[in-house]
Amino acid sequence: MSDIREYLKKRKEEVDRYIEIYLPEEGEGPSLLRKAMRYSLLAGGKRIRPILAITTYEAIKGENKKNEEIMPVAVSLEYIHTFTLIHDDLPALDNDDLRRGKPTNHKVFGEAMAILAGDALFIESFNLLLKSTLNSENLVKIMQVLSHEIGISGVIGGQVVDIEAEKERTCDEDRVKFIHERKTASFIRASIEIGAVAGGADEKTLKLLKEAGTKIGLAFQIVDDILDETSTPEELGKTPGKDRMSGKCTWVKVYGLKRAREDAERLKNEAVDLLNLIPHTEILKGIAEFIVKRTY
Repeated sequence: MSDIREYLKKRKEEVDRYIEIYLPEEGEGPSLLRKAMRYSLLAGGKRIRPILAITTYEAIKGENKKNEEIMPVAVSLEYIHTFTLIHDDLPALDNDDLRRGKPTNHKVFGEAMAILAGDALFIESFNLLLKSTLNSENLVKIMQVLSHEIGISGVIGGQVVDIEAEKERTCDEDRVKFIHERKTASFIRASIEIGAVAGGADEKTLKLLKEAGTKIGLAFQIVDDILDETSTPEELGKTPGKDRMSGKCTWVKVYGLKRAREDAERLKNEAVDLLNLIPHTEILKGIAEFIVKRTY
């Protein structure tokens, strides 16, 4: 486990270096907008989504890997993830004051600028993705994956049902699975799938990786639900217990803490079983293990 933590630390530092290259302090556009974008983009975070894309790409590509191919694509995923977090924290949605231990974007820059910073990150993610040297066929496939997994059938669709569940105070097995599969698992799966497409994976391998990605993504969100119930503000980097107080539909609410922990472990094991069928996926398996054992 210590080895995978060191790997994640080094990869995070690599992603952060590229963020500074792609979105430096000085550049085009209004300086305030750039400042707001960078504030949330550089506020910390594990960089799990870009790391999953890089790791999957390298597992498929092997010795022929080229960082200049995958890094713009990987960092674009962090742009999109940050966009979702900025908007998720807004008063109209989850109304959070803290994110990664710091005041949320709208608390620092105001709601209007936070909305625009999120919008700009989303748009710029596609501009950045197109800077990759990947062939045009693979870039089109990657954009298709992203638009599907982030849009009405993915993250944003899941967010809508999450809001409906909170408003209606309705939460059951079908609804929590629907929300978690779309709001979180779809983007985790997309990150792995995108790395596989970039690396040139065959259809059989791609199918296995997508199935594993769904299970890893579900486990990730279940652990988030558990941590919201059991962590301190310092550990979590945001207000714990907020899911319960606001009536969120969570795995813990439906199944309880014990079952939630069991389900996260089971999903991780099922993902590892799938990854065992694919060569050179040891690091991916380690990341799956980290996701379930993490405390933040």
